[in-house]
Amino acid sequence: MAENKDSQAAFMEAVGSIKEYAKVNGNIVTREDVHSFFKDMALDDAKFQMISGYLMANGIKIQGEDSVDNEFLKLMESASDDNIDESGQHISKEKQEDKKVADDIVSHLDYEEDEKYLKIYLQDISGIQPMTDVTRSYLLMNIVEDNDKESLKLLTESYLEKIASWIEPFRGKGVLACDLVQEANLAMTAYIGQHEWLNNYEWKDKIKEGGQEDLLNVLKGIDEAVKELIEGSLNMLIDEQTDVNMVSGKILNKVNLVNDWGIRLKEELGRKPTVEEVAKNMGVAENVVLEAIRLSSETIEDIKYEKTVPKE
Repeated sequence: MAENKDSQAAFMEAVGSIKEYAKVNGNIVTREDVHSFFKDMALDDAKFQMISGYLMANGIKIQGEDSVDNEFLKLMESASDDNIDESGQHISKEKQEDKKVADDIVSHLDYEEDEKYLKIYLQDISGIQPMTDVTRSYLLMNIVEDNDKESLKLLTESYLEKIASWIEPFRGKGVLACDLVQEANLAMTAYIGQHEWLNNYEWKDKIKEGGQEDLLNVLKGIDEAVKELIEGSLNMLIDEQTDVNMVSGKILNKVNLVNDWGIRLKEELGRKPTVEEVAKNMGVAENVVLEAIRLSSETIEDIKYEKTVPKE
């Protein structure tokens, strides 16, 4: 079971990485990219179909691949109508089953280590001198009038403690604090550090010509804009991770179900059942059983089949 969890974590990490890579490449990847990101998996045709189908369903194009021909994409599109319960009957509960497994993935995240990370993060930023909003508002003036880099650095640092509290509502939703903090910091530095807030000319004019109350109002507006941007980024991150968990849940659900039938029939027959026998008892086509075996990297031991993955 530990090996399965390790494989699951590696799969989730690879899916997340290739989605991030696709984002900065116009949502286009190549077959070589897919094989590169999943190099630690025995990526046969069935697994490639599964991964590429998931990417296509999320708006990512794979050069040379046609969505019309992708079997896994068809499976995802028809998921609401096609599922198998413990008795081998088709029912319309696949999404619920996949979600159960996805929730199990979330429940096994190391939240104890997560707490340690957050404490270390808070310790790291504890040396930053707290500033009042009045002081922070003067930093805005220094940045606008003198392009003062030290003021920009201090303004950026002033958000680090705020971020620690802003991520709290998003914790426990399948993404660890370290990833939430990183995503929030990236969103904040992109907005503050790259002067995006200066695109608001009304703010810029008030900073140059307004009084103390104007400066404080502009600072409040910038704080709200940063918080809103961070919340949007974190919601997107959680949605993406949920998608990854659901696909992972779909795979685990199928693999576990076939594996359970193999164990059950082996006990009944006194020998390993064939793929045909498992399929017949489950009431599915043989290729469904074979696909589950391939998705398990051929680690299912209680069904008789011809292995294609070479032994190390």
